[in-house]
Amino acid sequence: FRICADVIGDGDIPLRVLADLAPDLMKLDASLLSGPAGVRAMRTLCEQLGALLSVEGVETESQCAAAVSAGAQLAQGELFAPPARRPAADVYVPALSPVAAATPPYGPPVRQFVRPAALLPAGASAGQVRALLTRSPDVSGVVLVDAAGVPVRSVHRSRFLLSLSGRYGHALYADRPAARLGDPPRTVGVDATAWEVLDVVADGARDRTSDDVAVVDRLGRCVGVVRLADLVRALAESRVEEAAALNPLTRLPGSDAITGEVDRWIADGRVFTLSWLDVDGFKRVNDGAGFAAGDELIRAVGRALQAAASGATRVGHIGGDDFLVLADPEWLDPLATSVLDTPWSAGGLAVTLSLATVLCAPGSVTDHREAAASLAPLQQAAKSLRGASWVLGRAGLPDHEIRRGSGA
Repeated sequence: FRICADVIGDGDIPLRVLADLAPDLMKLDASLLSGPAGVRAMRTLCEQLGALLSVEGVETESQCAAAVSAGAQLAQGELFAPPARRPAADVYVPALSPVAAATPPYGPPVRQFVRPAALLPAGASAGQVRALLTRSPDVSGVVLVDAAGVPVRSVHRSRFLLSLSGRYGHALYADRPAARLGDPPRTVGVDATAWEVLDVVADGARDRTSDDVAVVDRLGRCVGVVRLADLVRALAESRVEEAAALNPLTRLPGSDAITGEVDRWIADGRVFTLSWLDVDGFKRVNDGAGFAAGDELIRAVGRALQAAASGATRVGHIGGDDFLVLADPEWLDPLATSVLDTPWSAGGLAVTLSLATVLCAPGSVTDHREAAASLAPLQQAAKSLRGASWVLGRAGLPDHEIRRGSGA
């Protein structure tokens, strides 16, 4: 079961109860839109609890715009439909975990798997659908669309032909609308990832797992379909490739995965930080405490970085005692504080960590190589300091800021 907390802001539910309950959906009263700071605060709480945030009682377009701009993901009210016991259409609401709530979708884009769709008008007869399927044995289903190209029904090849081949099936259905033998379409946007498509498939009935999923543009028009078999095959291959690229000691991705993500963030025009973390005097650890103690220290640092990572932060292990961290600027301070404030030791030997960070604004670097080149002198500056150290610089600028550590 999923839990919804209703009438937040106009009811009598204490915040402590919300934290203990950890609902899957929180519904705010529209009265909170007069002060959007409250909605934004609730969005932050929802992200921590892994909940979706909705505003109810929305009656005007300006209220809807205010809800969205304040951070609400869903809205409910007479602007969209009058109150009813049952929804007018099947609605897919994704489940969010605390990690997924703050992390953008990641994975192969659905565009890689789009096939041409077999489209027919929403009013097409069963005979017309049968003729199309007979002429095209490779077509696994037909999408019935309205005049604007928006999917309204999905016809699965096997189930449709089975209905027509039964006793009296042709007589009953041939001249009737094919929509009677179809199902509500399952759709994803063109910007979805393959994992999101699998979520849509998993959320439906088991007898529809082989159905095509319609891919729609921003106006809801069908631009193609994807098949589950194509996705499973490609994702299985990608998992094998990812596993091969993981560092065997920490099971963290290597430099290729992180630098590839850096290039994607640069292409998207995002502000980001790239950090290089390593253990000070690591050779002394191996020589004095043994390589097993050194390996355990590296694993512990990797676990600490993963535990402290928030938002879209990516952590990579590039070999030895060196780690890369790609993060939004807002998530960097908590991570650095958590890791650098931890007392580290290996085999009874106290050790410290050095962190070098370069802040990259849009246009300051063209690819991951330039970002890495900006990071190298900062890492040298951090290593020259005593104790746990942290040096922060900005790509394209010569100066840097010492945030942790004392001068040599």
